[in-house]
Amino acid sequence: MNPTTRKQAWDALFADPELGAGNFLFKALEAYGPLDEDFLFLEQPYVGPSGRAHQAYSLASLRQQTAELAGWYRRQGMAAGRHVCLYLGDGIPSFLHFLALGSLGCVPVLINGHLRADIAALYARRNRFDVFVYDKETDARWDLAGELHGLTALDAGFAEGAPVDIAPLPTEGWPAARRDEDIIMVCHSSGTTGIPKAVLFGHAQFFNGKRERLRSFVEQDGDKLATAMPPTHAAGISYLMTATMLQLPTLALHTQTGSAAANLIASFQPSIVTAFSQSYASFAEQDLPDSYFGSVRRFYNTGDTAHEAHIRQLLRLAPEARFTDMFGASELGMSQFFKVSSKGDVASKRTVGHAAGYARCDILSPLGALLPDGEPGYFGVRSPTVTPGYYGQPHLTTLTSLNGYWLTGDVGLRLGNGEFVHLDRIVDTVPSNLGVPAYTLLLEEHLLTLPGVFDVSVVGVSRGPTREEAVLILVKPSRGAELDAAAVLRHAQDCYPFQGRGALPDYTVCAALLAEDGALPAGSTGKVLKRLIRDQFWAWQRDYDDGDRAHLAELLWNQHLIEQPAAAAAPLGLLDYLRG
Repeated sequence: MNPTTRKQAWDALFADPELGAGNFLFKALEAYGPLDEDFLFLEQPYVGPSGRAHQAYSLASLRQQTAELAGWYRRQGMAAGRHVCLYLGDGIPSFLHFLALGSLGCVPVLINGHLRADIAALYARRNRFDVFVYDKETDARWDLAGELHGLTALDAGFAEGAPVDIAPLPTEGWPAARRDEDIIMVCHSSGTTGIPKAVLFGHAQFFNGKRERLRSFVEQDGDKLATAMPPTHAAGISYLMTATMLQLPTLALHTQTGSAAANLIASFQPSIVTAFSQSYASFAEQDLPDSYFGSVRRFYNTGDTAHEAHIRQLLRLAPEARFTDMFGASELGMSQFFKVSSKGDVASKRTVGHAAGYARCDILSPLGALLPDGEPGYFGVRSPTVTPGYYGQPHLTTLTSLNGYWLTGDVGLRLGNGEFVHLDRIVDTVPSNLGVPAYTLLLEEHLLTLPGVFDVSVVGVSRGPTREEAVLILVKPSRGAELDAAAVLRHAQDCYPFQGRGALPDYTVCAALLAEDGALPAGSTGKVLKRLIRDQFWAWQRDYDDGDRAHLAELLWNQHLIEQPAAAAAPLGLLDYLRG
C-alpha cells in the first residue's frame, strides 16, 4: 500500500468521533476501501460456514468472513442484545465470532477454551447466558456432551468443503450502529480465586487509549506483528483491533508457548511481539541461541508483570529490542502502568513503572485515604478505560470501588520518583509470624536470581493451630541444574522480610523442588492457581513423608536446615531492601 494512502487512512480514523471497539472493522473499510492485500496471517487455517479454509485475511475477506458468520448466527435466531458465550479453540476463531456477533448488535461473551468445561458451563448458567457456542477443538479437549445441559448449545465446528445454511443479512441495519455507552463484549477474569467474574467492555470505554495507537504504534515502514495473546482475552482482541485499523502485517499464533511458538515467530521475522508472561517464560526456558529473535525491536507484555530473569533472557534473544511491561487487568480496560527494559537496562524488584498519562493512580489505605510515598497499601485507579462493572453484579462493582477509585486487587507502594512497585496480589500476601507480611511476588523475583532456578511460585499455607501462615517456596529447577532445597532456603533468607532476622522461627518457611515431571496447577491463561496449592500442599507433604517423589523431589523446612544463619542486626525495612 502506498505510504501516503495509509497515512491518510490513519488520520481519517483518528479523527472519526464514532470510531470505537464495536465498529473498527467497518470504519477501517470506510477509510481504506475493500483492500484485497492479505495482512492477517494464521498459524492454523480457519474454516467458516462456507466450508472454505482461510490461511490469511485481507480487509475485504475479513469483512466477508464476518458477514458469513453473522448470517450463520441469524440462521440460529440470534438478534441484537443477545448474549452469546464463545467457547472456542485457540487462535483466531474468537476474534472472528466477536466481529460477527458485534455486527448484529449481539454481545459476545468470550470464554477461554482452556477454562475447565464444568466451570465454563457454570459461569454461563450463573450469569444467565443461555447460548453456548463451541467448536471441534473445545469439544475434543473437554468432551462437552455431559456439560451443557440447560444451555442452547451451538456447534461451530465447520468442516472444509461442507458449507452450511446461512440467513441473508438485512440490506439496512447491518452492521449494527454503535453508541458510546453500548456494551460490546464480556470477558471473564482469570478465575484464579474461583469462578471467573464477567467483566463488561464498552464501545467507547474499551477504545480509550487505543486511538493513540493510530499515530504511535507503527515506528518504521517495515513493522510486522506476531501476537501470541489469546483472542479470548481483551488484550488479544485489542492487538488484533490495532492490526486491523493499521493494516499491519500480523501473524496470529494458535500456539502460545514453547519451541513451536518460538520457531514460528523467528520464521515470520516480526519487529513487534505481543504475548503474556507465560509465553515469554517458555521462550526463556528453550535455551535458544543468541539473537534468535534478531528481527524483533519491541516486546509487549500485559496482565501479570514478567520476571526480571525472564526479561534478561528474552533480551539476549533480541538484543536490539526493548521490552515494555504493562501492568493491568481485564477490569482496567487498558494497562495503567508502563516500564521499559533494554539489554543494558532491565527494570527490577517488581517496579511496574509510571502511571499512564490517561490514568490517575494512588496507593490507598483500607479506608480510602491516600498513603504517602514508601508506605504499602492498595492500588487505586481512576481512568476512562476502567470497565463499567461486572455483569449482573452491581454489588460487586460497588465493592470494588473506594472513594472514586477502582481497586485492582493488588498491594504496592509508590517511590519518591513517581514509580510504582507491585508487591503482591492482596489475596496472596502472607500474614507470617515475623511481624511483617511476606510478599510472594517480591520473594519470587529474588529467588529467580539464584542459579539453577528456572521458575518459582511462593504461597502462604496455614500452619495451624495459629492463624499465621508459613511461606511455601515451590521451585522448578533449570534443566540439568544442580540445586537443593537447602540452597533455596538460604537464598530466601536474604530477602525481605527474612533479611537480617537471623534464625527464623520454627516452620516459618519451606522450600520444595518439583519433580522432573511435576507441575503446578494452572488456570486457563497459564497462571499458577495458588488457591489450589494452598488446598493441596498438605497432601503433597504427606505423600513426600510416605516416600512418594512423583510430585516433589525434595522438601525442607527451615526447622530442619542444618546451617542456620548467624543472628543478625536489626532487619532492613522494605524501602531499604528495594533500593538495595
